[in-house]
Amino acid sequence: MAKSAKKQGTGSAKGSGGKRGASGKSAGAVSARQTTGRPLITPTTPDVMSTSQRIAWIALHCLVFITPLIISNWTWLGFRLPFTYDQFDIIKVYSQRVFTLIALGAWSWHLFTTGGRLRRTKIDYFVLALLGWVLLTTFTSIHPPTAFFGKYRRFEGFLAFLNYATIFFLITQFADRASRIKAFANTLFYSGTLVSFYGVLQYLGMDPIQWGNLPFETNRAFSTYGNPDLLGGFLVFPLAISLALALAEDDLKMRVVYWSGFLVTVACWIVAFTRGAWVGGTVALIVLAVIAFRHNVKFNAVDWSFIASIGAVATALVIISLNATSSVMNVWLRLKSIFDVNDGSARTRFEIWEAAWDATKARPILGHGADTFRLVFPRYKPPEYVADAGYLSVADNVHNYPLQVTSALGIPGFLILYGTFAAAAWFSAPLVFAKREGPDRLVLGGFWAACVGYLTGLTFGLSVTGSTFLLWVCMALVLAPLARVIVVKRPGTWGVIAAAVSLVVCAALIAGSTVYITADNHYLKARVFARGENRVAEARRAIELNPYNDMYRAELALAYVDNAVQAVTQLASSQGADPNALAVAQNQFALAEAELKDVIEFVPWEYDNYVFIANLYNLGADYLDAGYVDDAVEWARKGVEVEEYGPAVRLQLARALLKTGDIAEAREHVAFAAELDPRYAEAWVMLGDIARAQGDNKTAVEAYRTALALKPERTDLQSVIDSLSPSASSEVSVTP
Repeated sequence: MAKSAKKQGTGSAKGSGGKRGASGKSAGAVSARQTTGRPLITPTTPDVMSTSQRIAWIALHCLVFITPLIISNWTWLGFRLPFTYDQFDIIKVYSQRVFTLIALGAWSWHLFTTGGRLRRTKIDYFVLALLGWVLLTTFTSIHPPTAFFGKYRRFEGFLAFLNYATIFFLITQFADRASRIKAFANTLFYSGTLVSFYGVLQYLGMDPIQWGNLPFETNRAFSTYGNPDLLGGFLVFPLAISLALALAEDDLKMRVVYWSGFLVTVACWIVAFTRGAWVGGTVALIVLAVIAFRHNVKFNAVDWSFIASIGAVATALVIISLNATSSVMNVWLRLKSIFDVNDGSARTRFEIWEAAWDATKARPILGHGADTFRLVFPRYKPPEYVADAGYLSVADNVHNYPLQVTSALGIPGFLILYGTFAAAAWFSAPLVFAKREGPDRLVLGGFWAACVGYLTGLTFGLSVTGSTFLLWVCMALVLAPLARVIVVKRPGTWGVIAAAVSLVVCAALIAGSTVYITADNHYLKARVFARGENRVAEARRAIELNPYNDMYRAELALAYVDNAVQAVTQLASSQGADPNALAVAQNQFALAEAELKDVIEFVPWEYDNYVFIANLYNLGADYLDAGYVDDAVEWARKGVEVEEYGPAVRLQLARALLKTGDIAEAREHVAFAAELDPRYAEAWVMLGDIARAQGDNKTAVEAYRTALALKPERTDLQSVIDSLSPSASSEVSVTP
């Protein structure tokens, strides 16, 4: 049996910051902090932990400290390859799950064997409602496996929300006194400072890790997050919390440490050159400034020295950036682009938002399922996006969290999630903004400001589990002082059984997470260095370990496709000399065909696979059996249904139609492909070939010239252009 005892944590008790005089100073303190007022939390039990509680406590700190830092690229230690193909997100997800499960198992063992206290917050029912809704939308999703596990490299499916909720619950159980809340702040501070320091090293060109070709500007900080946008989102947390710790600290040495960490974080925040993070971080700092003003924080010489130093460093970084040739690395141009809706990246963001809103209108109640936007986007993207971003670009994230949520979870899901955030802010605000309270509340204010800043940044950025879990950590901490306590008596014999079961379940889930990440190691091998049958074997092993990742299935199909291409090439070069060449080519073709059909059946909304299979059938029609052309037409048309504005699949459709003799429709599709993406050189070449075959030399020359401008290495096109004159013959065959 259990009985409830409400503890609001605002009564009188001894504070956690040491003895203070009437002036608010600690003995020997240099600052003049405002430290009068009520304690943050009134502890109801001694600060003593059992062994299992201590394990859970350490695991939670490992969660907060290690997750932002961990990556799978250990080449700087002498390893030949990273451990996983996704070097950032999947390893952070693994870290979260393992440490959360360790903490949950240890906490459950203590509760079931000893009894104890169960702490409840005012938003618990909001969180449960959110989990219920996300689970419901998983079952109704366009692709339940993606909605459950999350899309590869994002992983924010139902499991992520379940992990967030578990973290929220566990942090609440342990944050029952001000000293523990500050301990979490310190852990996040040190982790954030290290992440920021590494980002600054990258900006200075001193990165000790080799990353190969980067998809963004050289010397732009991305640290342990793999992308400056993702790094910028994370930095909002240490930005607010390090400053809050500095403002609340009385000890001179620690205040210098906190200010130093804040300086490094500010520098990294600037050199990530992420606009959404600048906006979110600025909002967080403004909110924290208001909280500090309410708490009557006073500054001393040390504070002003660091403020001046930080201002000087920030000014220097901005001035240096003004000489950058890249507009992305120029702070002034980057800031101006926020207000320029015609800017390239801003324009494509609006186009992505348009697609997300159209997707929301298509399924306004249940949405398409958590983290399915990559599958959703091709169906709803506007044609302007193709021209602006290129035919190869697929948005796997909305870059606007509210729209991301509405398209994934429906409007009710958005209301539940943001209602949870609003409720957390509403209930904790009186505690945070109370006037002239102690330094512990200022630290709490840092968490509150970080939440507001991060959510603001998400309006223009991406939510990834490696950062968003901290939002739930911070929400738990700001609500912890208001938690009510349910006292649980020591269970009987059944408690030991329940404790053992909980440990077995947690251990099994940790093992499952290890299998999950091991699968990505095999995917890495298949993608990077395995060839032929070895590549097939590695891809199959990845699928065996994780059959729910469509990327692994597609890799197996593409391995067979490459084998088929190699076999067909050998068949063509042998010219009948090798009696086994045809059989080998047919076998590899059949294997590739079967795997592509399998992956399409598994994830019918994934557009790329239709391009792959149409290309395969076009290859088969050219070298194995002309009858494959009908399959090429069929699957290409299915691809057009999935993505109306997909230039690549229309090019494959045009290739197939040319083989059937339907030149008019082929021209229609390839012309549309070139119109959609004016930089698609292959489409212009095919349009030129078709126009030339039809005797339309003017169009042919224009198309070839466009293709040549895009692909200067295609010197053969110049000779074709030169050969085309008003007297040139129109009796030219088209090579599909």
